[in-house]
Amino acid sequence: MAVSKEYLQKVIAVWLSEGEEATLKQFNLPKETFNRYYRRAKELGISTTDKGRLISQIIQNYTEKELEAIAKGGRIVPGYGKVPVISFEGERIRIGAMTDTHIGSIKMIPDRIYQAFEVFRKEKVDFITHSGDVTEGMSNRPGHVYELSAIGYDAQKELSKEIFSQWTDTDIYAIDGNHDRWYIKSNGAKIVKDISDIVPNFHFLGHDEGDISLKGKAVLKLWHGEDGNSYALSYRLQKILESLTGGEKPNAMLVGHTHKYVDIFERHVFCTSVGAMQSQTPWMRGKRIASHTGFAIVDYWVNDKGICKKTHTWYPFYS
Repeated sequence: MAVSKEYLQKVIAVWLSEGEEATLKQFNLPKETFNRYYRRAKELGISTTDKGRLISQIIQNYTEKELEAIAKGGRIVPGYGKVPVISFEGERIRIGAMTDTHIGSIKMIPDRIYQAFEVFRKEKVDFITHSGDVTEGMSNRPGHVYELSAIGYDAQKELSKEIFSQWTDTDIYAIDGNHDRWYIKSNGAKIVKDISDIVPNFHFLGHDEGDISLKGKAVLKLWHGEDGNSYALSYRLQKILESLTGGEKPNAMLVGHTHKYVDIFERHVFCTSVGAMQSQTPWMRGKRIASHTGFAIVDYWVNDKGICKKTHTWYPFYS
C-alpha cells in the first residue's frame, strides 16, 4: 500500500530523534517495512541525515577557530587531511614568516627573533609561521658541540620556551626540520612537538611539512626538506614544486632549510624561501654556503578561487 510523503516525514523524524526501535514500536512497523519506507523517503528527497549527530561530530573534530571559519563559508580543501583553518575578515591575510631559528646555536641571536616580533606586532600580522629547524639539535658531527650555546634537548627546549613565550599576540604555526629531528634519531624525542605542549599559542603541524587552510579556500604549506643548496637559487624551489602531485599542490608555500631568500611563482604556486634567523655557521662557511639572514611579512589575498594576489616584504639582518 502506498503511503503519503507526509506520513514518511513523520516516520523519519521519529527515527532521527528516537531511534529505530522506538520508530518500529510507535508506528507498529516490521523492520522490512521500515526499510522500504526509508528507501522511499530518500527517493522523495526527505532528509534522512541525523544533522544533530553530524554537528556534534564536527564540533568534536575542529577547534573554535576552525568552526568559525567553516561557519563563514570556509571548506576543508579536498586531498588534504585535517589542518588548521584560519578565519579572517575580508580577502587579505598578513603572515609573519620566519624559519631556521636554530635555537641553541652560537650563531642564533635571540634579539633578532625579538626584533622580528616587534615588526610583526607593528605590522599587525594575523599569525606567525616557522618553516623548520626551530632548534639547533645535536649531531655527531665533530666539533658541533663547540657551536652550541645551549647543549642538549632540555636546554634547547627551555630556551625555545623562553623565546617563543615572548610572543602572545597571535598563534605560531611550526614544523620541524632536520636539525630538530636529530633528537628523534638519537632518542625518539620530538622537540618541536614538545615545545608546542608548553607554549600555548605555539602549534606543531608536522614533520618536515605541514598545511594551513586559509578560510578553507586555499592551502598554505610549510616545507623544510633534507636536500641541499642549488647553484641557481630558484632551482631548488622549482624541483620541489615539480615533485608535488597536481591534486596535492598547495596555493602557496613558505620554505626553510637552505637559509636562502628566494621568491618565485611556479605551477601556479606562490613559493617563498624565507632565509634564516641564524647567521652563517663555521660549517656553512667551510662549505662556501651563504646565509640570507632575515624574516619576511607576506600578504595573501584569498577569494573563492584560492589565492588571487600576493605581496611580501623581506627584512634582512646585515651583521
